[in-house]
Amino acid sequence: MTMLIDANGISMKYPGSSRLVLDNVNFSINEGEFIVIAGDSGSGKSTLLAILGGILRPVEGVVKYKEKNMYEMNENEISDMHRSKVGYVPQSNIMLKTYSVLENIIVPYRLGTGEKSVSDLEERAHKHLDKLGIEDLFNRYPYELSGGELKRVSLARAMLMNPEIIIADEPTTGLDKNTGNVILEYLHSYSQTGKAVIVATHDMQVLEYGSRILKVERGRITKDECRI
Repeated sequence: MTMLIDANGISMKYPGSSRLVLDNVNFSINEGEFIVIAGDSGSGKSTLLAILGGILRPVEGVVKYKEKNMYEMNENEISDMHRSKVGYVPQSNIMLKTYSVLENIIVPYRLGTGEKSVSDLEERAHKHLDKLGIEDLFNRYPYELSGGELKRVSLARAMLMNPEIIIADEPTTGLDKNTGNVILEYLHSYSQTGKAVIVATHDMQVLEYGSRILKVERGRITKDECRI
């Protein structure tokens, strides 16, 4: 089993605060794992996800992606990682209001692509939307969609380039159980293809899907349970 991310000695606090949001966190992520990071609001889950995705840099510690220190990567390497290696689904559904669903999915990946590549991106987007049950919404605008539909669009966007790792922050919050199950089943099936899925949540429904459960309390991992 290939290790994809290795986090060592991760501590984090925000400017102007002395409180450690994360305190000496250590763990690794392997291909094919569905990791559920569980904990109450304010426990440090979202901060940890942002650090694992290379969005935030901790005040202490190192995160390696395939044995390479993220903080020693150049701008092109970081850009490539975010474009095609690590897909991120934020807690809030960030969309461009004047762009259609299809445009919102492919725009982050269009830079430097030719006409043929754009066509390929659109084809990929349609496939994900279809599998998520919202293919008929591709021409709609964000303001016309429900919260569950927006979350599925966000997931399709993160998965567009078939990344090795999907990171999702509270993907079922505020959704009905059926919509939550659609999202979780899709994430689970993705992990079954050898990809790594990391979900932060306080939703007990999500725990059923995890192959590994990490409990976070006050910035520390207090439990690491493998279910395989």
